[in-house]
Amino acid sequence: MLERYMHYINVPVNKILIDKYGTLGVDERTLVVLIRLMDIHDTSDQLPDFKTLSAHTTMSENDISKIMENLIQKGLIEVETVKDQGKFIERFNLDPLFNKLIKALDTGIEDKKKDQSEIRELFEYVERLYGRVISPNEFQRMNSWLDDSGHTPEKIKEAIDIAYQNQVTSLQYVERILNSTDNRKEEQGAHKRMPVRSWLEGEDVFD
Repeated sequence: MLERYMHYINVPVNKILIDKYGTLGVDERTLVVLIRLMDIHDTSDQLPDFKTLSAHTTMSENDISKIMENLIQKGLIEVETVKDQGKFIERFNLDPLFNKLIKALDTGIEDKKKDQSEIRELFEYVERLYGRVISPNEFQRMNSWLDDSGHTPEKIKEAIDIAYQNQVTSLQYVERILNSTDNRKEEQGAHKRMPVRSWLEGEDVFD
């Protein structure tokens, strides 16, 4: 029974926090503290003492103190002292953290929309330049340059322009230009030029 429990027990963790904590200027030690605070906040808004937060971690109470101070300075959490039943207690609020995560998520969505727009413009540019609709194979090949090779739309467009200026509309040749550019990227003042045709390999660059 205990073994099954160990396999399947999970602590709810905010997925956006895991994905975006770096954009908030939060390191991994601070991330652990935030996860603990989130877990505690589900049942109570009373700020736990540093001993509780450091328990079973590699961090000391002094480490926790510095991390909490940093979180407050970054505006990721709010702490206030209130009087409750004749006692002064510290309460913490995670709303600032959630608000910043929402902004980080919105920024990511906007960046993705921008990327998709640039990619769409690239395909439209190629179709206008070639005067025809690109084939499914060409579409797949260009996507592989973006997804697998990590080339930017601007870099691909530049390579296509170089090939087109030399009256070549083969994407196979455009790919060789991209690879050739990568191989020469550390050279200073390198001039744009067409890579040597591999005649011995029987390549037809005008396909």
